Formats: sequence, C-alpha cells, structure tokens
Amino acid sequence: MYCVKCGNLIPEARLKALPTAKTCVHCSSAQRVAGFPLITGKTEYSALQIVSQQDAARLQKMQARRGTGASLSMTREKRN
Repeated sequence: MYCVKCGNLIPEARLKALPTAKTCVHCSSAQRVAGFPLITGKTEYSALQIVSQQDAARLQKMQARRGTGASLSMTREKRN
C-alpha cells in the first residue's frame, strides 16, 4: 500500500500495527499525546485527560512543586 500524501510505500510493520493506515509515518498528521491522571476525589484517580507532550511535561513539573515556594513557578497572570 502507498501513502496517499507522498506516494511512498508504507512499511509493512506500520500496516501490521495499524491496518487502516493511509499515510506513512512521515506524512502522518497524528501528534504524540500523553495521558495525565485527574484526581476527582481526595486521593482517587478516576479519569485520564489526554494532553500534548508539552502540556504533560508542564503538568508533571507543576505536580512536583512542594512547599511555600510552589507558587513561584506560576506566572503572574495565573496568580491574580
């Protein structure tokens, strides 16, 4: 099978992993995403939010904040 965008052959491994693929990896418009758990109770994770890789990194950095200096990583606009 050939890519509908560039016309190059789609590798057999890609078609095996994703049989409905119409594009090669290079032409694929899908972006990498990450799942970030949401806490809905005091300690329960009951939902998963799908975010971009950049947002996931930012959320993980914010989650690691501890102590009174934690608000220093927030921008001035977010604090007001």
